[in-house]
Amino acid sequence: MDKKIPCNVIVGTEAFSLNVDKAEEEIVRRAAKLINEKIQHYRVTAKITSTQRLLALSALDFVMSNLKFDLEHETLQETVLEKVSALEKVIDSVTE
Repeated sequence: MDKKIPCNVIVGTEAFSLNVDKAEEEIVRRAAKLINEKIQHYRVTAKITSTQRLLALSALDFVMSNLKFDLEHETLQETVLEKVSALEKVIDSVTE
C-alpha cells in the first residue's frame, strides 16, 4: 500500500490540502490544472466572471466528456466481443 503524502492544489479560487497516495499525486495535480484551464477558457470565451458558474460549467463539461468516453468504451467493448465470438465460430468450424 502506498504511503499518503500531502498534495496542495488550487482549484478555481479554492486551495485544497489533500493526502493522496504517491502514485496519485501527479493525477491530482493534472486534474487541478485541467480544471483551472477549463475555467480560464470559459472566463475568456464566455465572459463569465462568477467563480461558482465557471466551476459548474467546467464540471458539466468534464462529466459530459466522461459520459461520452464511457459510451464509446462500451461500444468498443461490444464490438470486440462480437469479433471474438465470430473468430471463435470460425475456429470451431475449422477444427470440426
